[in-house]
Amino acid sequence: MIRLGRGDAYLLATVGVWGLTFPISKAVLGEMPPVAFATLRYLAAGTLLFGLLALREGRVAVPWREVPGLTLIGWMGVTVFQMLWANGLTMTTASKASVLVAASPIFAVLFASFGGQRPGLRAWAGVLIAFAGVAVLVNGSLTEITMGGGALIGDLMFIAAAALWTLYSMVSPPYLTRLGTLRVTAWSMMFGALWLIPVWIVTGERLDLTGLHATTWAGFAYTVVLGGALAFIWWYEGLRALGPARAIVYSYLIPVIGVIASVILLGEPFGLAHAVGAAVALAGVALARSA
Repeated sequence: MIRLGRGDAYLLATVGVWGLTFPISKAVLGEMPPVAFATLRYLAAGTLLFGLLALREGRVAVPWREVPGLTLIGWMGVTVFQMLWANGLTMTTASKASVLVAASPIFAVLFASFGGQRPGLRAWAGVLIAFAGVAVLVNGSLTEITMGGGALIGDLMFIAAAALWTLYSMVSPPYLTRLGTLRVTAWSMMFGALWLIPVWIVTGERLDLTGLHATTWAGFAYTVVLGGALAFIWWYEGLRALGPARAIVYSYLIPVIGVIASVILLGEPFGLAHAVGAAVALAGVALARSA
């Protein structure tokens, strides 16, 4: 009998929250424009994290020498990533998006090879299998080529977001070691949100907060409090308790929950081709990650 500890509970809560974030955000984006949504979401989540940081540690400051690095991390992990994520989610289904983002470990293999490392045959096999699964998932058919239109653009945005998340994950560890998880997350999230403000101004997106439905406000609050703040803390607490090798297994549940929730909550289509593509992509990711 498998006994689950506190670390497992943290990780299960995290993947559940992040899996549900896809369909909930998709619904919210029906009333909120994407850049406005991303900006307000991370300004609010960053503020919440600063409050938690102050309660836990009593001080929130970081040395000035760390500010450029934290700004870069925020720009990658929040500003650009969220522009791709939020805009992409308006152009494709939440179910496909949850799978495509989960493919980020395959980029770790590619980036490692560019950096002079030599991934083994198992890792490259995983990359090829994962890419094949992604192609089938994006195409949406096992018998014909159907790629094109807005859905393809949205899918490509999520593939780019997955690559960017890999870079973010590769750059962040030294800062996490020096400053701590909560401090790095709070500062990088706030810097990333501040970068989004001029982008919002340039895009000219208009948002009437008084005209939003109560369900939209509830969904937005979910993405801020749970999806944008607490889930990050839970993930790192679980990572600390179980270690990367055991924790990464839980991340494969995010697209599973995302797909099921999107079909149930949004009525999104998810046929045989989507199921095959998702299964092959995740199998490839698992193989590459275990190499």
